[in-house]
Amino acid sequence: MEQVTTATEQRGRSVEDKLVSARLVMLGTIHRDKEGGELLSRWLDYLKPDVITLEFSRYGMMFRKRHGAALRAQLDALVAKMTAEAEPPCQNAVGALYDYIDLPYEYTRTSQYADRSGIPLHLLDLDFVSCVNLRNVDELMGEKNLRIWFGGQASEENGIEKQRALARLLFDKGIRAFPYTNEMLTRDRHVKEKLELLTNRYQGKRILHVCGWHHLSHQHNIYDSLNPVKVFLHDRSVRV
Repeated sequence: MEQVTTATEQRGRSVEDKLVSARLVMLGTIHRDKEGGELLSRWLDYLKPDVITLEFSRYGMMFRKRHGAALRAQLDALVAKMTAEAEPPCQNAVGALYDYIDLPYEYTRTSQYADRSGIPLHLLDLDFVSCVNLRNVDELMGEKNLRIWFGGQASEENGIEKQRALARLLFDKGIRAFPYTNEMLTRDRHVKEKLELLTNRYQGKRILHVCGWHHLSHQHNIYDSLNPVKVFLHDRSVRV
């Protein structure tokens, strides 16, 4: 059975002990968390993986590399225009859009570590899901839609804090207070198949899979057969 690092399960072997012998570690992150990049780098140095896999698609990576600069310039122009009109948008809302346009910190930090360490990095997420999610980005980034979106985001400043609270409920109390969608199920099944192939390919190697914390829930027990140790990026019981 899978080993899940919750507070109640730490009565036996410590989390550190479990991580020492783990061949597959699943590290849950909060996407677009400003503190996430630095924490992830510390976890990478702590775990010293032989192979890294990531919940990110090649399509998503290439899209952002090709179009990110242009989309940023488009967003910069609208922010400047709204500021000149004395209607500056909420900075948290602007930051959230920049984070969506830019390569995620999970990719930048893992790719930097992989390059520096000479180890492989595999992107495991489904391209078609990224394609569907990004196909209307030009329309969404139009001035009219952005103004509407900015107007509805002023109260969403604590989105990351909400994610941390929900994650703590899952990891500390075992309470799942978020929906598990059919899309997540499809993606998890796909990632599990890819991880199974990679664990066979890299026998005896330590694999670190970095993914959004939602994917570490027990739903459908998809990853059980891989016997992963699951840990949260913000887990304070591990001194990274």
